[in-house]
Amino acid sequence: MPAKANNGGIRYDRLRKIISSKDSVVHFIGVGGVSMYSLAKMTLSLGASVTGSDLVDSERTRALTDAGAIIYKGHSAYNVISAALVVYSSAVGENNPELIGARSRSIPTVSRAEYMGALMIGYKKRIGVSGTHGKSTTVAMLDSIFTAAMCEPSVLSGADLQSGEPYKEGRDALLLYEACEYKDSFLKFNPTISVALNLEYDHPDYFKSLKALKASFARALGRAPLTVLNGDDENLLSVACRLKNKVVTFGQGERVNYRYSITSFLEHGYEFSVSKFNTEIGRFRLFVPGIYNVTNAVAAVVTAIEYGINVDVIREGIAAFSGIGRRLEYIGERYGRKIYYDYAHHPTAIRCAINALKLETGDLITVVFKPHTYSRTKSLWDGFIDALSLADYAVITDIYAAREEPIEKVSSERLAMSIGPGAIYSLDEAVCAVVDRQTHGAIVLMGAGDFGRIKRDLLST
Repeated sequence: MPAKANNGGIRYDRLRKIISSKDSVVHFIGVGGVSMYSLAKMTLSLGASVTGSDLVDSERTRALTDAGAIIYKGHSAYNVISAALVVYSSAVGENNPELIGARSRSIPTVSRAEYMGALMIGYKKRIGVSGTHGKSTTVAMLDSIFTAAMCEPSVLSGADLQSGEPYKEGRDALLLYEACEYKDSFLKFNPTISVALNLEYDHPDYFKSLKALKASFARALGRAPLTVLNGDDENLLSVACRLKNKVVTFGQGERVNYRYSITSFLEHGYEFSVSKFNTEIGRFRLFVPGIYNVTNAVAAVVTAIEYGINVDVIREGIAAFSGIGRRLEYIGERYGRKIYYDYAHHPTAIRCAINALKLETGDLITVVFKPHTYSRTKSLWDGFIDALSLADYAVITDIYAAREEPIEKVSSERLAMSIGPGAIYSLDEAVCAVVDRQTHGAIVLMGAGDFGRIKRDLLST
């Protein structure tokens, strides 16, 4: 563990002391985000007081207020006056007034990843799940398995668990968490088991090439004594060659340690078998749609086996898993048309989600897609066109800029035109009219951006 956690020079031991003191105030900039919300809840449970700020009120900011935190709407240097520590998310720029105010007062500041890395010190076992897709789902599957094993892990997820919360406070010295690659966040973590689901080029605003992203994964996965890795993923296999720790592979290919196959299709899921060295370990039933979720489930199964969990218990945990928020989540109907909600914002995830819904519903599919960031839309342009062309209708709303400025000639209007006659550009406020008049079949809201207004409008029938 490094002596210093951040550019403010605060040591991890000092940081832990702040967190555990009831007299300390930890302030979170951008506290309404899923990860920051979870860390704020975790901080309250550890003893410190919490303040936070965000540009808008939300269910999460209100929940933090109910839990005893003081939450400010908007950003001001005044908000951090009483803070012993300030935590900021990756979306916060160096010109943020609270960040500037904290540093001018010599208040230590740490990034979300640095803070999360410090919190992990309190757990003897730490299982981090990385990958371009499937992290939240696999973390939740692991939670279901360990719960079936009568364990009480703490969980930091990027999506709401089956409890409806992204954070779960447990009593055991085990932490299950997402190891996000953005801005090399997972290099701040020290897992005892690292899990790698897949690796595709993403986050072009930070990683300038696939080579750079692979190098980051290699450093992150090598930090754990054991890595559980998808041996069917060529990019991950190229990373595995660089690792010097113990690597256990799973997949459908011949050269993996754990081999799986789908043995039957269920009404709302799949049965699959897992074998080790050609000897079947067991058969498992998964009751969520999407063949890609079988891969996520196998990753969770293999990780649990390597951890030492009994196969019968693992079988029970996988069967009990019923999905998580915003992952092909059924949220209601509009004039008899089923509506789903999905986080897919990368071409591969979009493609998988559309195909899964076609099988699940047997209906035409209307995708309401909000592209996430200009840089991703530009870098993966052709992939978006190919993936969204699988939908019967694609309604493309304005790009969710997040932390970015617009890029010339990168727009939702141009993306819709490039997809072809089945795609329509729409403002958020006009989506309902477009969906009602020009589309048919099941509806899926898709993307990582803010769907608050669109979701409310579609469900208000």
